[in-house]
Amino acid sequence: MTAKGEHRGSPAILAGMAGLLDQVTRLSFFLSGSALAAMLLLIVNEVVLRYFFSSPTTWSADVNQWLFALATMLVLPEITRTNGNVAITVLIDRLPECRRELMVRLIMFLSFLMCAAAVYITGIESLRQFKVGVMTMWIHPIPKWWISTVIPFSFALTALQFLRSAIVPPKTD
Repeated sequence: MTAKGEHRGSPAILAGMAGLLDQVTRLSFFLSGSALAAMLLLIVNEVVLRYFFSSPTTWSADVNQWLFALATMLVLPEITRTNGNVAITVLIDRLPECRRELMVRLIMFLSFLMCAAAVYITGIESLRQFKVGVMTMWIHPIPKWWISTVIPFSFALTALQFLRSAIVPPKTD
């Protein structure tokens, strides 16, 4: 993988699909950063209102919980796209070049399968929350699926990034 998260030797159709995937991933990353910035503003607002005006809000903590879920989950696909996941590569680095690429592809494919399983599990739960009408246990409750649907979305994008790396592995040198 290059510094920009690009892959080497992608056929034209894969490059086009990867471009679209990268745009959605970057949008997800932007939304994550926006959620983090909104959290900061809400916390500052709450501190000012509580300690300087003795008038705390009743909704700020609830919104911050939702924004935290967004900020955490929506950054995951970008971390995967740029190969920023934590990796201990001592064994892989000692393999011959031909086996190293095969091992990297295998790890990326297994990571894809794990994320696909997470999409399924979290998707089923979000659907259940929607069907049953599960609400948050907040001061001002909202449907819980409003928050939890970001989890399967994030894992789906991450799974596609891992699949992309399994098909066209990132450079390991």
